[in-house]
Amino acid sequence: AVYPQTIVVRNDAFKSTYDLGILCPRQVEWTLHAADIGHGTREPSWRFINDIPGGSAIARHSDYNHSGYDRGHLCPAGDRSISSIWMKTTFTMSNIAPQSPTLNRGAWKSTEEWCRSACSLYDSISILVIPIFLNRDTTFIGHHRLAVPHAFIKVAWLPSNDSIIHQSFFWNR
Repeated sequence: AVYPQTIVVRNDAFKSTYDLGILCPRQVEWTLHAADIGHGTREPSWRFINDIPGGSAIARHSDYNHSGYDRGHLCPAGDRSISSIWMKTTFTMSNIAPQSPTLNRGAWKSTEEWCRSACSLYDSISILVIPIFLNRDTTFIGHHRLAVPHAFIKVAWLPSNDSIIHQSFFWNR
């Protein structure tokens, strides 16, 4: 599908195709190298920053407050844990989507850990996350009305031969 309100946001950690209309990524992709994983730690003071160029459509860290949804990393900070500085690059609005706490702290977290384990076996894997929006009953949160995905798809593959090693579908409830 073509989404006319999307822009591509790139940083060293990931590439996000971000939808300015719904204030949520349409997809986030990155390559995870074994060398990206270490013992960096998150600082309690870190907040998700707005990295969307232009500022016309803005989502804020505070839009998640009291919403009942977590700020779900799509490219997880743990995939950039070689240093705290590298981890902090994942704390951007173009890299998160509203996730139910049950999903974010359960199956989603387990899949993140599985991908890091796989990376130790294969040296590098590529990962794509796609938030799914159905044409009905979309929930919006916060002052800026961020759309809550109904589900997520996550696929991991070996960039050396394009073999898919993992694919998951998650309902966001």
